[in-house]
Amino acid sequence: MSSSETVDAQSSHEAITEFAMSLRGDFVSQDDESYDEERSVWNGLVDKYPRLIVRCQGVADVSTSLTFAADHDLPFSVRGGAHNQTGSSTVDDGLVLDLADMNHVHVDPDERVAQVGPGCRARDVLIESQHYGLATPTGSAGDVGIPGSTLGGAIGWMRRKHGLGIDALRSVDVVTPDGELVTASEDENEDLFWAVRGGGGNFGVVTNFEFELYEVGPIVAGLGVFYPGEQTEEVFEAYREAAADASDEVTTLALKSHVPNLPPMPDELVGEDAVAVLGCYIGSPEDGMEALQPFRELVDEPLLDMSEPMPYLMLHQLGTMMFPEGRNYCHRSCFVDDLSDDVIDAIVDHANEAESPLSGVGVWQMGGAISDVGGDETAYPHRDAEYMITVEANWDDGEDDANVEWARDGDDLFRSLGGYGAYGGFTGVSTEGSEETVERVYGDNFDRLSEIKARYDEQNAFDNTVNVTPSEE
Repeated sequence: MSSSETVDAQSSHEAITEFAMSLRGDFVSQDDESYDEERSVWNGLVDKYPRLIVRCQGVADVSTSLTFAADHDLPFSVRGGAHNQTGSSTVDDGLVLDLADMNHVHVDPDERVAQVGPGCRARDVLIESQHYGLATPTGSAGDVGIPGSTLGGAIGWMRRKHGLGIDALRSVDVVTPDGELVTASEDENEDLFWAVRGGGGNFGVVTNFEFELYEVGPIVAGLGVFYPGEQTEEVFEAYREAAADASDEVTTLALKSHVPNLPPMPDELVGEDAVAVLGCYIGSPEDGMEALQPFRELVDEPLLDMSEPMPYLMLHQLGTMMFPEGRNYCHRSCFVDDLSDDVIDAIVDHANEAESPLSGVGVWQMGGAISDVGGDETAYPHRDAEYMITVEANWDDGEDDANVEWARDGDDLFRSLGGYGAYGGFTGVSTEGSEETVERVYGDNFDRLSEIKARYDEQNAFDNTVNVTPSEE
């Protein structure tokens, strides 16, 4: 090692030592035994090697870490639930701000408000709020991180009754790129509040979410039916009619795949080609079971019907089981205004061509309260869509490239049939990021987002996401 290299190494060591002493939390380096465990994320396809992982304990650690990254020209990422499938929560040869320990949940049942930390996952918030028969919209699986899900929109199981997760936000506390802590709400830093509701992690690190809570459950009418795969076309045609007639209290999802190998499933059905129709009713369980009945009769003989009153939390636990940590994932998405015969045919054909039996094509019923908000009232633009189509590549074994290509081809197929836009949580994997993806996610709201980006992050420090570049004006 040359003398100059020795000096650089010593300076680096001293800087890291000083950085460590300024933190409440610990950090993990590549030399630590726990490094491989700490660097792992939900999506097994993501395999990145950060230089340092900081276990932030509060706002001061977040601010100090951002300053350290800027001073040493280090790329960085923000890790909440580490569930974002693109791998944006980690970074090669950079600094990871791990917020897992900032996991407070404080529920005020009288005011129906929850203060939620960025280290929380959906189940953390639901466990606390459901104790009082309350809930806020979250992602559809229990292990989905609150920050990534919420900042992209949060499309959950009460979306048609109470809207998206961003529609329940009252305020956020944000550490900006220069280390300043600001609060954003309808009355304070309104431009930033508009931007974080659908604009992702482009503007800073959210260290507290204040959510409105709604009366939900804790027992709701639950829908869980598996129909034979050979009747997929008939199932989706009947699903289209049932969805059109459903009240806003009903939220459903139909998935063309196979019966998963989960504990509730009879052994003889595991692996069967099937269409799963899942959902719930937000309201009286008795009224709900009646409202969900049409979805239980889409064809004469379902393979399995598990529909019954169930804890609202159980719906999210099912999502966790269906999409376990460590599996490989590449999900793409677009929106459609009509579940046309051509779209249904494409669902059948493309699902049957999947590289993995774990993969599938999903149809998410939208509308209801989502469309009660204008497309320019928050940064999330796709308010009027009737359905979201998801092409979901999931695999434990097989060629990564082939599975990623299947997801991409399916996305292209549905766009050729009128699909448009994209949901920020389902954009494929990080290597597929492009200006086209950004345009799809933010639509007509991009220009305003870009102007706000220039005010809060002129240097585009927060670029490890579906990136909004700052405007130059």
